[in-house]
Amino acid sequence: MPNKFDNVPKMDFPIFTNDRRGNDRAPVKSGKIEFTEDFLKAMVSHAKQGEMPTVKVAIWNRVSKAGKEYENARLEIVPLEDAPVQGEEDDGLPW
Repeated sequence: MPNKFDNVPKMDFPIFTNDRRGNDRAPVKSGKIEFTEDFLKAMVSHAKQGEMPTVKVAIWNRVSKAGKEYENARLEIVPLEDAPVQGEEDDGLPW
């Protein structure tokens, strides 16, 4: 049974440990996001409808084929009907 998130634009990207960290202010991990055209179009569509896009992020621990540990992050645009209403408090609970 398909759910409403099946057609939601999603983007995955890796986040690696910063092996060249020279001081305590340098990031512990870093990565690069290359936004897809579909993802950007969905964000613009939300904005044109008068809603700022809300993007969820999820992170998984992974190991590359070369044996290097990294985190795989996913950005997912929240469908408009699920976006928080302005002024609505977010208590962090999923319901």
